Amino acid sequence: MSVVRHIAADVLREATARRYMAVVFGLIALGQVTLALALDLDVVGGAIVTSRFFGNALGGTATAGAAASDQLRPVFAALTGATYHLGLIFGVLATADIAVKSLSPGRVELLLSLPVRRWELMLGTFTGVGLIALGGMLFAVTGFCAVLFWKAGFATYAPVAGALMSVFGFLVVYAVMLLATTLARSAALASAAGFLVYLLSVIADDREEVRSWFTAGWTRELAGWVVAPLPRVRTLGRLARAIGSDGLEALWTADAGAAILGAAAFGGACLALAIVRVERKDW
Repeated sequence: MSVVRHIAADVLREATARRYMAVVFGLIALGQVTLALALDLDVVGGAIVTSRFFGNALGGTATAGAAASDQLRPVFAALTGATYHLGLIFGVLATADIAVKSLSPGRVELLLSLPVRRWELMLGTFTGVGLIALGGMLFAVTGFCAVLFWKAGFATYAPVAGALMSVFGFLVVYAVMLLATTLARSAALASAAGFLVYLLSVIADDREEVRSWFTAGWTRELAGWVVAPLPRVRTLGRLARAIGSDGLEALWTADAGAAILGAAAFGGACLALAIVRVERKDW
C-alpha cells in the first residue's frame, strides 16, 4: 500500500500547484466571510433569542435556560446541506482532469515502467482525490463552525461529521468519473458523467415515485430495474443535514443504512470496473 500512498501524495502535490484549486478554496473563504457578515445572533442574558441570516429568522425565541445547540440546529443543518451539494458540484469540476492526466500518453507508460501496478495507480488516484475532497469539505465546515463559535461562543462536532458524509457522497460520484476516464481520456467526459449521475440520482432518489411515472406493465418494471442501482444522492444529502443538526444519532435508521450501503456498493462496483478496464488496456 506504500505505492498507493505515494501516488495519492503525488495527486495532492499536483492539485495544490494548480490555480483553480486556489480559486475553489478562495470561494470557500469568501463564503465564510459572507456568513460572518450576514449571520446575526441576538443574545440576551446569555441565552440566544433568535438567529437571522440575511434578515430571515432561523430560530424561535428561547428561554434563558435553552441550550444554544437547539437554537443553532437550523443553521447547522443549512450549512451542512449547502456544503454537501455545492461541494459535490465544485468537486466534479475541480477534479475532472486529475485521472485524465494520470492516464495521459507518456505519463502512464512512465508510471507503469516503475514498480507500480495498474490497480495501485487507480486506487492511488482515487485516494488522492478523496483527500482533496476531505480537505475542501473540512476547510469549509470548520471555517463556518469557527464563525458560529465567534458569533455565539458555541462549538459542536456535528457539522464536521456531516462533512464526512459529504465526502462519501462525492467519492461515489467520482468513481463514475474515474470509470468514464478509462473509456476516453477526456476531462469533459468525466465531468459530464459526474453531473449526469448526480442529476439522475437526485431525480431517481424516490424509486416508487419514478415507477409511478410509467404505466403498469413492463415499462414500469424496466424503469425500476434502471434506477435501482443508482446511489440515493438526495437521501445522502438529507442524511448529511441530519448529522449536521443532530449528530451521529441520525445514522441509526434503516433508511440511512440502506442509502449508505447502496451508494457504497455502486461506487465500489464503478471503481472495480475502472480497475478492470485499466488492467486490460495495452500500454
